[in-house]
Amino acid sequence: MAKIKSEPIKTMLTISMGFLVVYFIFRDDWALFTSLGIGIIGIFSTYLSKLIEKLWFKLAWLLSLIIPNILLTSIFYCILFPVAMLQRILVKSDNLRLKNSSNSTFTTCNKEYDKKSFENPW
Repeated sequence: MAKIKSEPIKTMLTISMGFLVVYFIFRDDWALFTSLGIGIIGIFSTYLSKLIEKLWFKLAWLLSLIIPNILLTSIFYCILFPVAMLQRILVKSDNLRLKNSSNSTFTTCNKEYDKKSFENPW
């Protein structure tokens, strides 16, 4: 895994702007004060900025382990599984030939091939 280039000032600005967006959407005062506090920490303290950046990346790593599993599971059980069940219930014919009713999947093709057939196969 490649080492992430550390830029604590940009990380602090990004976190601060994120909380500011949360404030404008929900009008919660805590988000405004958090944005202001993180912005001030980012300006005046390099040590705290690096510490907050490290915690922020640890949180992102932890969420990257959890969220994709939840998202993919919910997509499977909420969308794909019901569609598959409806397809089994409603469609009686097998147009895609997914169910093999014969003994072999081999099909005979009686076609004459000439030199021109092999010149541009795609």
